[in-house]
Amino acid sequence: MQHDCFPEATADWPKGPLSLLANQNPRYLVKRGIEYPFLEMAAVAENFGGILKWDWRRLESSGLARFKPNDTLFAKITPCPENGKVAFVSGMPGETGLGSTEFIVLSPRDGTDPRFLYHLACAHDVRGRAAARMEGSTGRQRVPEDVFDRRLLVPRPAPHEQTAIAHVLDAVDAAIDRARETSQSALKLRAALLADLLSVGVGDDGKLRALDSRQSGFVRTALGFLPEAWRVSDVGTEFDIQSGVTLNEAQRSDQRLWRYLRVANVQRDALLLNDVQMLRARDPEISIRLLQAGDLLVVEGHADRRQIGRCALATDDAVGMTFQNHLFRLRSRNGMLPEFGCLWLNSRYAQKYWNAMCATSSGLNTINQRMLRRLRLGVPSCREQARIVAISEASKSHISELGKKLAALEGLKRSLMHDLLTGTVRVNSAPL
Repeated sequence: MQHDCFPEATADWPKGPLSLLANQNPRYLVKRGIEYPFLEMAAVAENFGGILKWDWRRLESSGLARFKPNDTLFAKITPCPENGKVAFVSGMPGETGLGSTEFIVLSPRDGTDPRFLYHLACAHDVRGRAAARMEGSTGRQRVPEDVFDRRLLVPRPAPHEQTAIAHVLDAVDAAIDRARETSQSALKLRAALLADLLSVGVGDDGKLRALDSRQSGFVRTALGFLPEAWRVSDVGTEFDIQSGVTLNEAQRSDQRLWRYLRVANVQRDALLLNDVQMLRARDPEISIRLLQAGDLLVVEGHADRRQIGRCALATDDAVGMTFQNHLFRLRSRNGMLPEFGCLWLNSRYAQKYWNAMCATSSGLNTINQRMLRRLRLGVPSCREQARIVAISEASKSHISELGKKLAALEGLKRSLMHDLLTGTVRVNSAPL
């Protein structure tokens, strides 16, 4: 059965299968024993991020995908189509390339603008409907070969209008790429800034201490060179530590319901409260585990050792909640600012410490209270802690604003793409 991907499209444009715009899986001439540019599925980025890298492979079998510059690669195996693994072939180091058998190759026919074809394949109206028709066993489902040949109908603007549409969407893509690069650069700068803040600190003038002052203003410690006014401490000295409640499958109906946080709620420097679950437990078991604003939650167990020890600050919205046994709660007792403690627990030093110390049991990486207590901290005065936290928060806020701008551009593209591909918005409708 055929499905119209754009039922609201203008009547000015004829409709037909996408195969009228593209030749599917063309059999370009290749020779055995010759090396060709090669693309693994992993070399195509998600979210339409393009081709990450090229490899080379000697042709030994005829089953691989074949493509040329200006072709579009559509990943057909789940979850790749859902995750936006669609790529436009450009910058290829050769005239013909080979790729994974899990690519559907769409080669533009005469009269089809290659970039229009690419944007059409990326559109959710096409990609989503293709993914919805996957066939095969769970976890290995694939878009069937006849989806683009017969099942999906798409509009076919005149060539000059295809080109005009592609130019507009390319311009939006360029703006999105610039915004994404700016955001990624800001993240890298923040990582470098935090490393400096937690090693050289911030002087009374509000500036990072000069690195060349290490000879006179810094001392060698177990943590490396630190400002001489700082002291070296550890988590056990600065915080009270509380383990979480063990989840009991045999919960009694007469026990009280409590909102509790899981590992998934505790991200690095961010507490996610959009999916808070409930448990039943006795009041005495929970009363010592109720969260207060300013508490720190630290991940105790995770399948990925890189996520061990990640830390988030409990906000006002989390007050009165409890937490599961794969989390530790830290509560400041010597005046350390919780926000500064969170920065240190998420620092490069702490991550290296956990990578060296965590143990593995049944596929789960874990830490214990003894390890957590021994984690060293560099401790400046409370006044300097506040200066460090303020600079960190300003950097974090800047990155958040960049993220909002990127999301706005991506939302604009989705809306604009639909309007352009349905003819709701017409561009350059007269031939050039």
